[in-house]
Amino acid sequence: MSPIKIIVSKIKTDNYMKTKLGHNFDTDYYDKHIDEDCDCYTDKGDLLFKFRKNVISPALCKRAVDSFSKYSQNLHENRGNAAGIIDENKTRGYVGTLVNKTSVSTKYISNITNKQSKTIITNLAPSNIAGFYDRPDRNTKNLGPKCRLTAFNKKFPIDWDNAIPFINRIDYLFKKLVPDRHSKQLERASITPDFQISNTSFTTMTMNYSFRTSCHKDKGDYEEGFGNLIVCEDYRNKNTYKGCYLGFPQYGICVNVRQGDFIAMNVHEYHCNTEFISPSINSNKNINSNKNKTTINDWHYNRLSIVLYLRKNMIKCAK
Repeated sequence: MSPIKIIVSKIKTDNYMKTKLGHNFDTDYYDKHIDEDCDCYTDKGDLLFKFRKNVISPALCKRAVDSFSKYSQNLHENRGNAAGIIDENKTRGYVGTLVNKTSVSTKYISNITNKQSKTIITNLAPSNIAGFYDRPDRNTKNLGPKCRLTAFNKKFPIDWDNAIPFINRIDYLFKKLVPDRHSKQLERASITPDFQISNTSFTTMTMNYSFRTSCHKDKGDYEEGFGNLIVCEDYRNKNTYKGCYLGFPQYGICVNVRQGDFIAMNVHEYHCNTEFISPSINSNKNINSNKNKTTINDWHYNRLSIVLYLRKNMIKCAK
């Protein structure tokens, strides 16, 4: 069957959306819920996304899970608006009273020294990168090379090699569905072959584990390209879920991206995820009885999402 085609218009102004950065939009906010192959354009004629169901085999999804699920669960404070409005349940143990509870970042009163911090924190999130990156390693105090291999690739080269067939499949789908964007991105990636993933149009991958992103726009990627998002469900984790749709709140449309699905999307539009929903009320009560950060924040579900893209500043490292 041919994909359905949808034209969407903005239901919220740009000024309104700016005030909602870092905020969440639940499922019932959206008028349109997509769960079938779909090509979606704005009323200006711009492609918002192309979505295809069940186009990545279980075997390839297993490769991604085996390679990335454990590492993706490491918590970091580097996701900005995507990590949401600051929440004491999403901060490290030494963080006491938050100075500003209405922003995505804040200073805090230390539980250890009882003094106000000099640094600003954001929420923790189970989100990590792999491939190549266009900023020096912070551990080198920004004195290292401008472009570098990520820590994941340095530590887990075998896991990375295991995932290459999965990444090649994503690149194939990107080329098939959005050939004009893919062509531009591949040409750009080829300029820096030392920082190109397996001759694909990608330099970098973000892996998220059970991470509900808040309203944000992606930064640092190549504007003429496109984001590529895939969901694989961790077969070793029995905490299944419903919900966590990918939403475009300015247009009132969300997409149910599940195991083996693929979506090519304009990551420079506002986007976020809807809430996780437990498959049953009873299992939800049992899971959350532990009352730790993992369960309180829904980081225990088995959703591994992967976004592949090209970092625009990688070109500064062209030979």
